[in-house]
Amino acid sequence: MTEFGFNDLHSFKDMIIFVQMCAPNDFPERMAYPGQYWTLDSTFDGLYLGLDMAVEEGPKLVFDQCWQLVEQAYQCYRAGDRRGGWFTLEKVHKLLRISQNPVARIADWAI
Repeated sequence: MTEFGFNDLHSFKDMIIFVQMCAPNDFPERMAYPGQYWTLDSTFDGLYLGLDMAVEEGPKLVFDQCWQLVEQAYQCYRAGDRRGGWFTLEKVHKLLRISQNPVARIADWAI
């Protein structure tokens, strides 16, 4: 497990949801580091690390797309566009889900 609380793609997707729920400035205290609080910068550092770890497992076009979307979401939050950041991270979550599950891929195209 990393200092960001994930060690696989499933728990990385949980990190995305955590960031969506707390960004830009409603982050809790870090359980592993009492007295320290998550921040927008620290959580996005974790998202970048997670994408780097995923690429080490094997390069996929989806990880490049996700990297660009994470950067876009970060810029949205930094500019005060909470809604834009949230929906951009939702695209990342959906891309990762689709890339891991062929059944979800078919279901998403049916919508």
